Amino acid sequence: MLHELLTQPWWTYDPQTTGTWGYVYRWFNLFEGTVWLVFGGLVLHRWRRHRKSPLEPMYALTFLLFGLTDFREAYVQSMGLVVLKGLILLALLAFRRHVMTKHYCDSRVY
Repeated sequence: MLHELLTQPWWTYDPQTTGTWGYVYRWFNLFEGTVWLVFGGLVLHRWRRHRKSPLEPMYALTFLLFGLTDFREAYVQSMGLVVLKGLILLALLAFRRHVMTKHYCDSRVY
């Protein structure tokens, strides 16, 4: 039962039946996923230049993973995906807090 609860889609993208909201939702998630990948690239670029924190590549990876979940969400949404996104978001915030407060105190963007 738990397996079905986590994997059963709440919403799936079907171009034949999707209305305006479905198209907006899909394109928003594709855009959002791209933004997360850009942030991950910026963090990785900063780490390659400064190498202040050994956790920074993991911080960049969490941006990548969060972006990939948005690409998946553009086509299907389920409770399992929402839970996974929440866990990745918690990791992302934890990495951000550690990296930004200990190594980049003057920066507030990424």
